[in-house]
Amino acid sequence: MKCAYCGNEAKGTKEHIISCAILDLFPECYITFDNARHTSHESDPMVKDVCAVCNNQRISYIDSYAKDFIAQYFTKKYREDDLVEVEYDYVMIQKMLLKYAFNDMRSHKWDCSFFEQEIIHYLMNEEDNVPKDNVTVMCGVAVNVSPVPDAMFGNLKLRWCKDPILYANSTIRNIDYNTGQVYLNDNIEIEKFEDLAVSYLFKFNSVQFLLMCWNKESDKIKQNNIVLECQYPYHLMKAEETKAVLPICTDESNYHHFEHIHVRWDGLFEVGLMRKYASGGKFVHKEEYEKEWVKEEQKIIKEHPRGKK
Repeated sequence: MKCAYCGNEAKGTKEHIISCAILDLFPECYITFDNARHTSHESDPMVKDVCAVCNNQRISYIDSYAKDFIAQYFTKKYREDDLVEVEYDYVMIQKMLLKYAFNDMRSHKWDCSFFEQEIIHYLMNEEDNVPKDNVTVMCGVAVNVSPVPDAMFGNLKLRWCKDPILYANSTIRNIDYNTGQVYLNDNIEIEKFEDLAVSYLFKFNSVQFLLMCWNKESDKIKQNNIVLECQYPYHLMKAEETKAVLPICTDESNYHHFEHIHVRWDGLFEVGLMRKYASGGKFVHKEEYEKEWVKEEQKIIKEHPRGKK
């Protein structure tokens, strides 16, 4: 086997697509849902094309940072009025998401030409701390603002997908405030970005990351980043920044259908508020259901301990 990272011939080891360190933070998520292959299974998502040295030494520093970062901020659930401020290392966030995207693409045998030698070197070398200008990362807080409890859709705290759908306009055309009637937009458009090579969306419990990888020679990256920052309810992470207050990036629809990314001004945000006010300001039944689900999760953790798969 030729190692996907160092290129040497060696015996393959099992590389977790999403690091085992992060999976260990959510032991209740013991089922892997593979939407691309339309299957699910009780084992961790892995790819077996990495040598032991790269897996256990050269790229393991990325997983260590990922675990600490996610554990510090995102193992808990947030409410709509919470202020979520994080400290982060932009280079490490880039490396974390690039590594997971690269792993996932190899597992599906998709075109990995974006991950040329420069990107591989970036991932393999902890000392390489110069961020990639052709890699954009956006971040937001995932809050369930819908009346539907999380558990109704299954235990989907950890999710990722290639080519998320970024909308260019609102899905809502008009709202009749007298009757509450909502009229959908008949002309919903999808945003097309020039020179986009790879895009991914990752959800780790209460955080979502949007990864946009551009062709290296593109002169459209700055323009594309301006559109992303202005158009979508995510924070554009920056190399010169170490702290950020993260916005809520979900509405009552795409919290459960996370691959759909709506514009900041989408009427769905307003529809969600209307529905909540009509229910007295909170979804009582959802809150009671979720309290019981927390107890159920503790049973699941005991019945399916990690490390025994």
